Amino acid sequence: MTAELIEIDSRVLKGNVLAIRHFDPDADFDAFERRYIAEHHPVYVSCKIPMERVADAHILESAGFRLIEFQIRSAIKLRNPFDVSAFPYDFELVTQEGDLPAVLEIAGATFTHDRFSMDRSLDSCVSGDRFREYVRQSFHSSDEAVYRLVDRSTGGAVAFKTHRYISDTEVLFLLGGVRSELKNLGLGLINEYFEMNELIRKGIKRGTTHISAANYPVFNLEIGNLGFRVLTSFAVLRKVYL
Repeated sequence: MTAELIEIDSRVLKGNVLAIRHFDPDADFDAFERRYIAEHHPVYVSCKIPMERVADAHILESAGFRLIEFQIRSAIKLRNPFDVSAFPYDFELVTQEGDLPAVLEIAGATFTHDRFSMDRSLDSCVSGDRFREYVRQSFHSSDEAVYRLVDRSTGGAVAFKTHRYISDTEVLFLLGGVRSELKNLGLGLINEYFEMNELIRKGIKRGTTHISAANYPVFNLEIGNLGFRVLTSFAVLRKVYL
């Protein structure tokens, strides 16, 4: 069992944020907590517990952790491209700094179902700031990519997607979002189509993702419509030390 420092979340919360990895129900958790507090002085600590081991969550609850999210890991095999010829959009890799602000604007406003936006113990701006930083990290990382969905009639970005290349044939889907004023118009599905087509073109065969079960639109889109298969699920608990 270890406590890993999460750099981006630490910058956003202006204090050390930790994630507990490889939770061990047989370990002395009180002693473990004392050690990571002494070493890191955290403001926020989280831990994912697989639902098949949900009894382990009771140990964390006894230590003051609270359930904040139910998360699902799912995967899809990428086989046949989608017909996107009728859609007046282009899916473009963001390679220039000048194209990034429009994507960051979407990322800062589009998410409303994540554990940071729903946490009443945190400032309401934390979620948007956090996602902007993760998109910025994807832009600068050699193994990640940022794409924007561009309306051909205006040249403006209406949606975005990010992913990480795990191997030559597999990706981890990271973030995706649509401009707030354009939600519920089908752009989320179109954005997915374009991303999958691009990945198929690059020889990618499989993609994995994590979503909040509270995000019903994405849950229904990916699992109900696109055919993602559920791999596992997690109870996400957190403790705030602010």
